[in-house]
Amino acid sequence: MNNTFNIKRFGRYFAYDLKSRWNDQRVFLAVFALLPIIFYLVFLFFSMVGHSFQVSSAYPLTRPPLPIRSSVFVMAASIFLVLFPSKAYGFLTDKAEGSAWIELPASRLEKFTSMMLISLIVIPVIFFLVYLISDGLVCLLDKSCGGSVFSAWSNIHLNGIDDPEEVWFVNKGFWFLVNGVLQTVSVFLLGALIFKKGKVAKTILVLFALSIILSIIFGIIVSTIGPESFGEGFKLWVKGHADRLDFWFNLCMNTVLAVVVIGCGIWSWFRVKNLQH
Repeated sequence: MNNTFNIKRFGRYFAYDLKSRWNDQRVFLAVFALLPIIFYLVFLFFSMVGHSFQVSSAYPLTRPPLPIRSSVFVMAASIFLVLFPSKAYGFLTDKAEGSAWIELPASRLEKFTSMMLISLIVIPVIFFLVYLISDGLVCLLDKSCGGSVFSAWSNIHLNGIDDPEEVWFVNKGFWFLVNGVLQTVSVFLLGALIFKKGKVAKTILVLFALSIILSIIFGIIVSTIGPESFGEGFKLWVKGHADRLDFWFNLCMNTVLAVVVIGCGIWSWFRVKNLQH
């Protein structure tokens, strides 16, 4: 039964898995998802402290503006996406809990599919949905906070300087958010399945080491070609493809996404398939 897939059995296991993850992580998820409200209240409290609790029309309270709330959103989402894979499925490397998971009446393929769906789609969607609703509620109740984080991030464009020799790319910020979520969760879920202890720290160290190695390789390539020749060649390529820069940028970004997600997914599958205690 290890590699078989039965729809009805998968449906029962998926419901059980989702309920288990919710029971285990609901406090963790709720704290991060409701952070806009928590941050707003904390911000108001310190604003009142700064006014010595003497608030008037002449000295109104300062509210958290959109740039600050956007920064909090980025930090909260990054921390959440890094931590929750190991908190949700890190127990698989534990001898007692991992053995109990192996004995559950479902195939490894069904368990793996459930894990990937919950990790890559269900939990992130719940987190971002509740977070953005919480932020929207803050903006609805207090108009002085400005626009919502959702409106800002869904409409943002990554544009460079209006200079024909500069590279500029146009892409919806929402897709960058999805791209970052899928890659981050895939990498840290794999780390949760590989390492027994210090899952997050060791995964970060591996990523840091890989970034150094890739930087060295890129530096060697540029040095071999010559920095000036490489720069001129890149500028010529940009000028020759100026009308399709957005296409090439999206192609590169989506290729990296596919390589990371598929590569980590395959590795994670073999870890789950061969998990023994």
